[in-house]
Amino acid sequence: MRTGAWGLVALVALASAVAQAFGRFTYSLVLPSIERELAGSYAVAGVVGAVNVAAYVLAVLVVGTLGRRLRPATWIRLGLACCTGGLVLLTRSATVPELAAGLALTGWGAALIWLPSPGFVGGVVAASRRGAAIGLIGSGIGLGIVFAGGLTSLRAGGGDSGWRGVYLVETVFAVLVLGACLGFLRAGPRSPAEEPGRPVSLRQVPGWRGLAGGYAAYGLAYSIYTSYLVAALEDAGFSPGHASAVYTVVGAALVVGGVLLGQLSDRWGRGQALVLGHLLMAGAILLVLAGAEPLATVSALVFGAMMSGLPSVVAARLADVLPRREFSAVFARCTLAFALAQTCGTSMGGFLAEASGGFALPFAVAAAMSVAGAVLSIDVLRAGRGPDRPAAVGDPGAARDGTPTAG
Repeated sequence: MRTGAWGLVALVALASAVAQAFGRFTYSLVLPSIERELAGSYAVAGVVGAVNVAAYVLAVLVVGTLGRRLRPATWIRLGLACCTGGLVLLTRSATVPELAAGLALTGWGAALIWLPSPGFVGGVVAASRRGAAIGLIGSGIGLGIVFAGGLTSLRAGGGDSGWRGVYLVETVFAVLVLGACLGFLRAGPRSPAEEPGRPVSLRQVPGWRGLAGGYAAYGLAYSIYTSYLVAALEDAGFSPGHASAVYTVVGAALVVGGVLLGQLSDRWGRGQALVLGHLLMAGAILLVLAGAEPLATVSALVFGAMMSGLPSVVAARLADVLPRREFSAVFARCTLAFALAQTCGTSMGGFLAEASGGFALPFAVAAAMSVAGAVLSIDVLRAGRGPDRPAAVGDPGAARDGTPTAG
């Protein structure tokens, strides 16, 4: 049984929800409970969270080296298996090392899913819809965060140990998604865009410095915001339920942000969308410092939209000029700077919060990084529109016909 192009996009979106919403962002939602029951301080909790990102970095290196050896759908299925195993460990974690092991496995799997996904999705739809299609991956992550936020609220009465029940429900969902991908996300006939060509370097992508640098700035800013938003709001006097609800708004905005900014970049150009997105993100981060409503909700809405939108535009920029077979390896090289910055941001935010006695300093640093991302993205703006230069890198077979095929 063959699955249509948008059916494949939906499957990848669900896989991304398991990888990012469950394997990464649920930790932020349950962080206060974990800090009280296991970690003992936000500094320790931040280091444990960084283990997830460190595993992600290692997986990025692996995909960057071996990305061409396996087809995109194979990487995605392997990543789902790793994430599912990690979620199983998280449901049984009774010590900090066990918690770190589960987060490490989900971090590893998340990279195996995310890195090939935009290239896979961008290759099964028409070029004119590429930004929107890649943006739908972010929509899946957003729906996953909304789902996780609902679980957190429902299990709030379970006390500090209720976070394990959240991971248990997510594990069941992950098993179902894994089964669907094993059954339907199969390798089909090789398209011209997948034929092996000469190896492609990130440096051959026009505006690559601004693209990678801006992505790194985004990584540091978003890791601080998502890791400590709930804790910062609780510190400002929000109830745990209220703080979790605001975090859920981030997930709801993620659902539409990737598609909206992706479509905007299809029309305006990738560079313009990146500069605008980084500036909007900086403003959203600063609103948290007010510690009051409705600014907290506005912050979550704007940040969530840009959080899914910016990576979608970065990926769409690469998909514009790369053959699908080369995408995973080149995107991994671009993602390496982002992943390293994300690792630093998670632990840095915890230490800055402990040292300053609050969350104002970490969030101010995050906002400054977003502004830096806007400045760096000017390089992409100067490089011009990606779709106008489809033969910039890769081989003549890089053109896509939009024919649905599992990769």
